[in-house]
Amino acid sequence: MDTTRRNVETMRTAFAAWNDRIAPVFDVARHIHIVETESGRIVEEAWEELTDDVPARKALHLAELDIGTLVCGAISRPLQEMLAAQGIRVVSFVAGDLREVIEAWRRGRLEKDVFAMPGCCGRGRSRAPGGPEREERAMTGKNRDVNAGRGGGGQGRGAQGFGRRGGPLAAGPGGLCVCPRCGRREPHERGMPCTQKQCPTCGVAMTR
Repeated sequence: MDTTRRNVETMRTAFAAWNDRIAPVFDVARHIHIVETESGRIVEEAWEELTDDVPARKALHLAELDIGTLVCGAISRPLQEMLAAQGIRVVSFVAGDLREVIEAWRRGRLEKDVFAMPGCCGRGRSRAPGGPEREERAMTGKNRDVNAGRGGGGQGRGAQGFGRRGGPLAAGPGGLCVCPRCGRREPHERGMPCTQKQCPTCGVAMTR
C-alpha cells in the first residue's frame, strides 16, 4: 500500500457539461465530467453519461458515483433537494467554458461573477437574450413554454421561466406541471405539488 496517500483529502466533483461548456439546465443534462482531486490537485478525470431524466434516479446515480459536489447551471428545486438529501452539495447558476470552470473550481475562484449565469444571480446583472431556455431548447430539441403560469406580459422576477432559487417558475396556484422526461404539460392542481403528480404518458413524477 502506498503510505504517501494516507490521510489525503480526496474529492469527487461533477460538472454538468454540454458542448464543452457547463450545461445550462441540469434537469435535462445528459453528461457530467467528473474530476477527482487530492488536496486541490487533479488526479483523475472521467466522463459519465446520465441516461435517466427521472430526478430521483438522477440524484441516486450521482450518489452511487460518490460525487461530493455538483457544479451546474440552472436546476429545479425538487432535484436540488433530492441531491442534498444524498449529501451532495450543489453549486448552481454557473456558466462558462468547462475547462475554465474546472480550473476556477480547483483554485477556489468559482464564486467570481465571470462564471455566474446571466440574469440568475447577484445584483445589477442583465439577462442574456434567450437566457438558459435558449440553450435548453438546443440540448433537448424541445421548446419550453417560458410563459406558463405567468399572467399578462410582465417582466417581473422569474419572468424567463426560472424562479429565484433556480427552479422553474412557480406562478402561484396556477401554471403547469411539466414531465422532465417527455415534456408533457398538465394543469397544476391547487393543493397538490407537481412532484406528487405522475405524468400520464411516462408515469414519472412531474415538476413545476
